[in-house]
Amino acid sequence: MFDNVLEDIEGVFAGVSWTVNSINTYPDNYQGDITDGERVSVSILPSTGSNVSFGASDKQLSGLVAVKIFVLSGEGQGRLMEIADLLDTVLENKNLANGTRLGASYLSVEGIDSANSALYSATYFIPFILYGG
Repeated sequence: MFDNVLEDIEGVFAGVSWTVNSINTYPDNYQGDITDGERVSVSILPSTGSNVSFGASDKQLSGLVAVKIFVLSGEGQGRLMEIADLLDTVLENKNLANGTRLGASYLSVEGIDSANSALYSATYFIPFILYGG
């Protein structure tokens, strides 16, 4: 089930509805070269698994998708909010190919990035749930 959620979310960010925005996008823990400047980093954070039927034949997996947004610092929060709105258009309240269901998003503004003061950051969170066997 974990791989189904990952495939669903990665599929969204590989799709034209996201790539048309021309925002560099990286998976969490990416070890290659990362473009400095505006970008997002995507993490899948499973948090709860449970059996949803007597006999344990059906499982439910839930958690969060966390998208770390980096924009240039010193320009206010406007661009962070624009990117969060773009993320909403491709993620919020969607049912994805493998059955992953996404809910309503929220944003945590973090401020100047501790690793690079030229960047300002926030994390966009959206809950997911997947039912399966």
